[in-house]
Amino acid sequence: MISKQLKYSSGYKFQLNSDVVVQTTLRPEQQCVIQGYVFLDTDGLLYIYRGYAWNGCTNAPDTDSNFLAGLVHDALYQLIQEGILEQSFKPYADMMLRDVMIECGSNIIVSEIFYLAVKWFGYLHMKPNKVRTLQIQ
Repeated sequence: MISKQLKYSSGYKFQLNSDVVVQTTLRPEQQCVIQGYVFLDTDGLLYIYRGYAWNGCTNAPDTDSNFLAGLVHDALYQLIQEGILEQSFKPYADMMLRDVMIECGSNIIVSEIFYLAVKWFGYLHMKPNKVRTLQIQ
């Protein structure tokens, strides 16, 4: 169970004690990497590495059926926020939240409510992409 892989960390609610690997339905054209934290392969395998920290499901109670879903969703959103994964993958990340919740034992209606919440309001919690500038000397 994912909750046994958690510990608290300053600034975040949860931090992984070990790596987590999840098969997703996403198929990016190239590998997506946040070095040392998240790796999404072209075959859809998502690797979230030990030490990754996240805040659980925003504005919802943390339960055994949404811990892993929140982790996967936050990691995918972070790939999108960093401009590593295209914005067009947001709907798939939102669907993954629902699907993982169901796989972890959540009620289908509750899972659908979570899905609709991130579908409609998830963009409010996405920080803007980092602006990278090139300085010419």
